[in-house]
Amino acid sequence: MEVQRSDKRKGLIAVKGIFTVVLIILIIIGTFVLGGCNRKKQSVVTIPTTPAQVEEKKEDPAFRLAATEKISGYAHPEALISVYDLNQKIYDPGTFILDTRGRSYAVFQSSYPQGHIPGAVPILHEHYSHPTYTGRIAPPLQLQNLLGGLGVSNDSAIVLYGNDGLQARLYWALKMYGYDNVKILDGGLDKWKEAGYDITPANSPRRPETFEFDLDKSKTEQMLASMTEVKAAVGSGNYIIVDARYKDDYSYRRIPGSVNLYYAELLNSDQTFKPAQDLKALAEGKNIVKNKNIIVYCDSGVSSSLVWFALSELLGYPSVKLYDGALYEWVKQGCTTDSNLNKTSQ
Repeated sequence: MEVQRSDKRKGLIAVKGIFTVVLIILIIIGTFVLGGCNRKKQSVVTIPTTPAQVEEKKEDPAFRLAATEKISGYAHPEALISVYDLNQKIYDPGTFILDTRGRSYAVFQSSYPQGHIPGAVPILHEHYSHPTYTGRIAPPLQLQNLLGGLGVSNDSAIVLYGNDGLQARLYWALKMYGYDNVKILDGGLDKWKEAGYDITPANSPRRPETFEFDLDKSKTEQMLASMTEVKAAVGSGNYIIVDARYKDDYSYRRIPGSVNLYYAELLNSDQTFKPAQDLKALAEGKNIVKNKNIIVYCDSGVSSSLVWFALSELLGYPSVKLYDGALYEWVKQGCTTDSNLNKTSQ
């Protein structure tokens, strides 16, 4: 009997020993598996949070060098900034990025909240449009109050990006009213994303600042064409009037004697501006030359701003003006137009 009890005790001890060993092995395996899962999860959600980390992850020296060389070839390279250079300045509190895609409130709702460059502040076109004259640019006091309310100061290095010409329109207005510390982001948001940089849906409000134009530096007379001046330019050998619209619109109705330089011809497939030599060949191929006075227009003063920017800032044409009243004013005032469908119309 004692022998049987002893054997049972030995059997129980053996079973307990085996169970303990199995339990230890299961704990070790579980710890390894859970640890691996945790590490995998961390590798997915970890996002670089410092400029150095972003630069290390995304910077491509070859692309950066190509962009730098292209921009340096323009007459005024300070007018543009590449996405690679902006990425290095995005944490600089002196850099103020304006998202100009708000052509209307509906466009703003479908663009900015869906994703924008971190820190960018939206600006709506209607807020810097003239309160009396449809489609024209706001007077300087209205524009400076708007910018100050958004947080722009007179020390801000303004960077503008958009996708339809409003970035160039706002650039033109700022320069015209005497503020020179402004650049356009070459390629805009699409190029930013193509380069692999982060976007965010988060709002980026800034506290209001004091912003004032130095109107002693205003270049309105050199940069803005009135309807009276455009009338005088029609048929004049000293002027070239440039229509920035799509060729079908140009063919349908245009200011007499104008030549067509569609704004999209200025851009590469990635929405960056073409190199200086390509822009020069494009303009001169349409007899748009430096030794003439150039007036650029479109339907509303938006897409024509891109052509103005290319001719004035990138190619350095000395006399380029934007007709801000545009074809809208020209037709409304009953001025004569040319058409491939009807020779003239009133």
